[in-house]
Amino acid sequence: MKFTCLQENLSKGLGIVNKAISIKAPLPILSNVLIETEDGRLKLSAFNMETGISTYVGASVDADGKITVPAKLLNEFVAHLPEGNISGELKGDVLHLAAGKTKSKFNGMNATTYPELPQMTKDLQILELSPKDFSEAIVSVGFSAAIDDSRPILGGILLNYAKGVLTAASADGFRLSERVLNIESAGEPFNVVIPAKTLLETARVLGGAESSIKFALNTTDSLALFEADGVLITTRILPGAFPDYKKLIPDSTSVSAEFNTADLLEAVKLTHVFAKETNSAVNLTFSPDGVIKLAAVSQESGDNKSEIDASVEGDEIEMSFNARFLLDFLNNSKAERLSFSTKGSMNPGLIKPVDEDGYLHIIMPLRITN
Repeated sequence: MKFTCLQENLSKGLGIVNKAISIKAPLPILSNVLIETEDGRLKLSAFNMETGISTYVGASVDADGKITVPAKLLNEFVAHLPEGNISGELKGDVLHLAAGKTKSKFNGMNATTYPELPQMTKDLQILELSPKDFSEAIVSVGFSAAIDDSRPILGGILLNYAKGVLTAASADGFRLSERVLNIESAGEPFNVVIPAKTLLETARVLGGAESSIKFALNTTDSLALFEADGVLITTRILPGAFPDYKKLIPDSTSVSAEFNTADLLEAVKLTHVFAKETNSAVNLTFSPDGVIKLAAVSQESGDNKSEIDASVEGDEIEMSFNARFLLDFLNNSKAERLSFSTKGSMNPGLIKPVDEDGYLHIIMPLRITN
């Protein structure tokens, strides 16, 4: 193998595939990045037995070949090289790189033992997704996925497709987020759960793609595949059924409010300074007088009370929420105004953008603390 490429292109490619390198690789060779030539380009790949990423780097290829080298080491080294050309040559199992006055050798492992990565094949049903819309949808629900392993299915994001509608949803038992996308691509219905960490990484990597994202399922191998701009990301589908979250969405309300998103965000931030010492509990009082009152008390530090203007319908009600959960939603909401509704102080709170359909968030209340 012998090639020449630009430092910035190689560095970008390595940065992408390194997201599939695990700290504790199940096999020593999976700590390496696979470098090979294909159709006059460099192909970089990484795999951790659950998630695989491959991408192409434009290059001038003089001789074909392939090798695996330590991923973290190569990524860090190339990132520190100055912009310009990098030449590479494989001699035995050693990759020689030269850039300007710098010459280096990377001891590799023969690529013949590297596991075969999943591929996007023609027999798979493909949905074409807008990179921007899909990325925003995943980011807007991903924070509600569970981060512990007690119920693995809750660590994923549900993707449900039927009749031109793709629904993304996540829940951790304390909160729930749902985003609905109307897509032009047609296909057979499906219902799968994909690890939230991988989907969020996919959204970050492919969210700015110039071409549409091709999304396919390989149900035989329980894999989901995403491809755009020469980047292919594959991940396992989580086994098990996602909870029937639809029954958590209130069908009627006794109290509703409408308010400015930025106002509530700033008020929760201020109140959370004191709430950190009380399990992040913040009390909210919805008053028909046209205000939402926020309060948090710390026995050691003091207390804070804030108010924001709001349009409130129904009797006055006081509820308590985890401030961190509120901040997760408010920081991810791009709506200028939000609506809140609930059946009662110990019932779930439903939050939705005022001028946007297809997005909702449900948050469970805490017991009132005074």
